[in-house]
Amino acid sequence: MRGCVLGLEPESRFRSKIDLAVVGMSNLINVLMVCLFAARLSGLPNVEYVLGVAAMIMGFALGYIAFLNRKMKRDKWFTYLLIPVFLFFIVELVLDYVLTFDFRSTAIVGPYILLYYAGLWGLIGYSFKFENKWGFITLATYFANMTLSVLPYI
Repeated sequence: MRGCVLGLEPESRFRSKIDLAVVGMSNLINVLMVCLFAARLSGLPNVEYVLGVAAMIMGFALGYIAFLNRKMKRDKWFTYLLIPVFLFFIVELVLDYVLTFDFRSTAIVGPYILLYYAGLWGLIGYSFKFENKWGFITLATYFANMTLSVLPYI
């Protein structure tokens, strides 16, 4: 166990830090989305925009982490579970920030919402794969996110 600190080999510590970063970003994305939906309900488009950009930056970081996980030949699920959320934020960038049209009132909204849920479910799965405690925390922030996202339609 040469070069070992706290009982973990250096590569194992690095992987743990990556996983903790993913779990942290997963929960932060859910909390940001809660705030974003609250801003939307309150009629604060500038706040909504800034929160959306912050969540998107984390989504792109998660895409990079998926690449790192693949490069380090980690269990395939540590890569696969991050791909939907990364793809969602690419679609979000194109539809909301590049094309800037109201796609939410078109037929595109169905696949868009499905990709959103798939991305969030992937983050929940990753969190549970890392550690059950973090999985339940991510699940709780997910439900807070879902509550605020459907509130305007109830």
